[in-house]
Amino acid sequence: MSGPIIHIVSFKYKDPAVAPEASRKFQALKDECKLETGKGTPYIVSFVGGANNSTEGRTKGLQQTFILTFPDEASRDYYCDVDPAHQAFKKYIFPLIEDSFVFDFKDNSYALTS
Repeated sequence: MSGPIIHIVSFKYKDPAVAPEASRKFQALKDECKLETGKGTPYIVSFVGGANNSTEGRTKGLQQTFILTFPDEASRDYYCDVDPAHQAFKKYIFPLIEDSFVFDFKDNSYALTS
């Protein structure tokens, strides 16, 4: 059974001064990412994010987190592996980050897979 996929991305920047522009470019993907190589409808259901403000001290140095929701695994896979707008963003962001974390899950799916 297919369902929404939650895609979490966190960044630690080499220079925190780039964070506002990097965030703007990342958030623009909500409208830029479209099925059928730019001709279709945007497929990112929701996109939220922000800078760390946790008081627990367990961020491992990560400074910003973004949470994207995709309607299904196929849309997430297209985003990660094919979408030209996302591929261009990855080329932009990789030189700017020291570390990142990506974690995807299906809501209410708790069984671990190997």
